[in-house]
Amino acid sequence: MDEIIKECLENRQDSYILPFLWLHGEPRERIEEEILAIKNSGISEFCAESRPYEEFCRDSWWGDFEFVLETARRLDMRVWLLDDKKFPTGYANGYLEDASHAHLRKRLARELQIEALGPMKGAKLYVGGRLNEGERVIRVIAYRHSGTGEALDYRTAIDLTDLLSDGMVYWDIPNGVWRVSIVVETQYSDPYNTRFPYYIDMLNPQSCRAMIDAVYQPHYKRFKEYFGNTFRGFFSDEPGFLNVIDTYCNKLGILNSPYPWRDDIMSLVASSAGIDKDKAVLYTPALWEDLGEITPLIRTHYMEVVTKLYRENFGNMLGDWCREHGVMYIGHVIEDMGAHTRLGYGSGHFFRALDGQDMAGIDIVLTQAIPGITEGIHRACTADGGATDPGFFRYTLPKLAASHAHIQPLKKDRAMCEIFGAFGWAEGLPYMKGLADMMLASGINYFVPHAFSPKDEDEDCPPHFYNGGRNIQYPLFKELMGYMGRCAHMLSSGVHVADVAVYYNAEGEWACGSCPQLSSVCRTLTQGLADFDIVPFDYLAEARTKNNKLVINNESYGALVVPGCEILPYDRLECFAKLAKEGVSVIFTDKMPTRAENSKDVSRFLSLFECVSQKELVSYLLNRGICKITGSGNGVEKLRIYRKARNGQNIYLVSNEGVYSDAEVQLSLPDKGRFLVYEPWENRLMWGETNNGQVPLRLEKGNMLFLVFGGEIPNGTSQIEWEKERVKAEILFDISLRQEGETESCIFAKGSPCVDISSPEAVPHFSGEVIYKATFTPPNGFDVIDLGQVGEVAQVWLNGEYLGARINAPYKFSMKKALKEGENTLEISVKSNPAHRRRDSFSSYIQIPPTGIIGDVCFCKYAK
Repeated sequence: MDEIIKECLENRQDSYILPFLWLHGEPRERIEEEILAIKNSGISEFCAESRPYEEFCRDSWWGDFEFVLETARRLDMRVWLLDDKKFPTGYANGYLEDASHAHLRKRLARELQIEALGPMKGAKLYVGGRLNEGERVIRVIAYRHSGTGEALDYRTAIDLTDLLSDGMVYWDIPNGVWRVSIVVETQYSDPYNTRFPYYIDMLNPQSCRAMIDAVYQPHYKRFKEYFGNTFRGFFSDEPGFLNVIDTYCNKLGILNSPYPWRDDIMSLVASSAGIDKDKAVLYTPALWEDLGEITPLIRTHYMEVVTKLYRENFGNMLGDWCREHGVMYIGHVIEDMGAHTRLGYGSGHFFRALDGQDMAGIDIVLTQAIPGITEGIHRACTADGGATDPGFFRYTLPKLAASHAHIQPLKKDRAMCEIFGAFGWAEGLPYMKGLADMMLASGINYFVPHAFSPKDEDEDCPPHFYNGGRNIQYPLFKELMGYMGRCAHMLSSGVHVADVAVYYNAEGEWACGSCPQLSSVCRTLTQGLADFDIVPFDYLAEARTKNNKLVINNESYGALVVPGCEILPYDRLECFAKLAKEGVSVIFTDKMPTRAENSKDVSRFLSLFECVSQKELVSYLLNRGICKITGSGNGVEKLRIYRKARNGQNIYLVSNEGVYSDAEVQLSLPDKGRFLVYEPWENRLMWGETNNGQVPLRLEKGNMLFLVFGGEIPNGTSQIEWEKERVKAEILFDISLRQEGETESCIFAKGSPCVDISSPEAVPHFSGEVIYKATFTPPNGFDVIDLGQVGEVAQVWLNGEYLGARINAPYKFSMKKALKEGENTLEISVKSNPAHRRRDSFSSYIQIPPTGIIGDVCFCKYAK
């Protein structure tokens, strides 16, 4: 039998879960209580975070963090540290607030415009009239209007900088309508951003070095003995350019937006673009203005430069320092709604930002994903009005991390997600499991649950898993952590098997400002049961080909799918052409590029590529034999499949994302014969068999299985069974309630049918345990009980014997081991959703379930 499955069955899986432990300066007994709550959840490591701890990196912090480390050592746990005093990473513990470090502060450039009409001799342009204190004019350049909208003609550029004197430009205006562009260097201050002043400058390596000088090195100096054993490493949380905030859409081409700047930036752009430096300087306003055909060149290579500087100055520097000191470096950037390819909150390029880290990281917060919602746009507690696209958060975001983990050797297949944070108390364990399954089905195998907090009734981004012992669902949190750990263990060895590589088309957006189709391509492939990795140019450029396949690290792909766009860099197209000549199918979706960013002719490349509509993409890949998995039947559109190969075995994770409906399907897989079925929640094995090359599968709502082909089926393994018949159970219950924080229960009803305990007519603010007791005589042959709809997590005892716990539908329990003839005694404990009592603002974005058993309660009969 597969050794990994054996380890899961024996609960010997490795550690994959490291929740946040927030520290604010609480008494040490409370900190220890919270650490013990983590330990009692089956978790062996955690990430300490100042949230914020006002004395961070001062005496009381050193004392408390040493206490945390010593407590963890005593409990055989491991500790990580979120690497700054306050969120997000980049404050460097206030290092840049000191006036002596002012030269390290962020530098930006913005643009002002003046319209001018010629001919006029002796004209005066007051370019200093809109400058703020501390700003200086970098360059003044005039362009003649092209006559179309706001477009300017770059070929008419006139550098007026030398004509600037005392805030005034003295210029004899030639004939025509002109726009005078004034490029201004500005500090990171009003009027652009007062939330994140004094944050490091990603374009300045000395500024980024402040993170080491102010945070990393001081911790190493004091706690060197823990590094590499009890202390595992540092976590960076959402660092970014932070030139603007409150939007995920800070692209180039936005008038008046400040952009990252340094004195030699246009020289670096010129070198990257292969043009003369003086010309690049003349075209600087293309960062804001449409200067015609030169604009894609300047914007693309500006983004090339700043994202590579981010990688070298920040991510690689911190990662290298950590590895030199025997620890790891992990974390994530802001990716929301495509921000990962943009400035502002973003880092400009997801892969470059995380190249220096030991895990590929993402996060899912603020109701950005709702289990069961796969189409359309829904609302969340986020920027830009909260418009949230499942196409991104469900089908693209987790694939970014999993792909990076697959293609970069440094990552060692480690893909991490910060999860569960800021959904509100309405996010009970069923919701959490739905989010976890969504991530697991894309290949995420490490998790940072958000959060444990020793602060009493902390209002900061709930839910909090322990909450001083008051979270009524905490006792079953351990069940969820065990389940996630087993699933992660199943995904953490072997090689991912993908059908295609999808090109990470950041440049398509950089070049022309129109959003490329990455998310919609990811959705199309996923819903067509086609697996993929997202691959950027940096890795494609070093890829090799073998047997007409694209090979990167241990991964191989049958085709390269490029989301359609108008403009791509010439060297990208050259790379695609090279791959095509070596036998790799290069497929553009919907449209091919019409030009390169440098205006070179691309027609000679296009005949090497194929163009397929997104609608026909999966069928085209199937017909070509590139994809090999198909499915049919009810609910197949809700299935997710993720495949790994390990020790001669093919392992398929199959997940049903339909939260209210079972999937009854026929899967066609490349494997035949008998197979093992591993059920991770129950932690048990079964076996099944293909039928004429088909796998008949009934996957109940919101659940996941692993199918394992090629391995031994242990003796005594039962054949998989499906529900064949059910009858409604006419049971009346004696119902008792135990309010949160109380030890005794009180009678709510006797001989009662199932009702919603938190209805307006009952106890609408109830948060606690609902206890059901009843006797029944089951019909012959029906040995599974299904509680139907439950709000929200349930444990069941039959004749005094524990049958187990369920935190999501179906709330089914096998009664085989305890059922007896005649009358049986049933006891059920249901823990409610905490949001009925804690009606926090975060919980106003998602529905709150009813409380208790809603039913219908049924008896079920199973057959092979």
